[in-house]
Amino acid sequence: MYERILIPLDGSQEAEAAVHEVVHLSMNPQIVHLQLVENGVMQSRQLEGYTVYADQIHDARARFGDTYLEPLRRMLGDRGLRVEVSVTNGAPLHEVAGTAEKLDADLILLGAGEGGWLRRRIGLSHIAPRLAKKVKAHVLLVQGGAKQQEALQRAA
Repeated sequence: MYERILIPLDGSQEAEAAVHEVVHLSMNPQIVHLQLVENGVMQSRQLEGYTVYADQIHDARARFGDTYLEPLRRMLGDRGLRVEVSVTNGAPLHEVAGTAEKLDADLILLGAGEGGWLRRRIGLSHIAPRLAKKVKAHVLLVQGGAKQQEALQRAA
């Protein structure tokens, strides 16, 4: 039985399908950890004539991340699950593997799709084979988002 489940997110419907799937799995985990994975930021960036530093970008992303994760945390909490959340900043493979190790995760649920804002970089499902080699947890891809909707429409 899986007691500690990690669900990395990148803002896509495909990744969020994993959050919804944990409700349908016939298990009662002790903890579900939602991790918003952000790509690393450079030390500064010029935006419309103003210099914005990495710590300012990181703070803004953290505030956005908390806002993004709250409804998902609440949804799982309402179903009786204990939920933790985190916003990490860096290479997705490294960040997810590090969180899995720190959490001592038994299962990592990855939404199968091209990803949200990571789409052009890597997308979370593309890290699955390398992630499975780096962690002791099981890695499960969850079909969802647009593909899941299409399958449901075909079945109806």
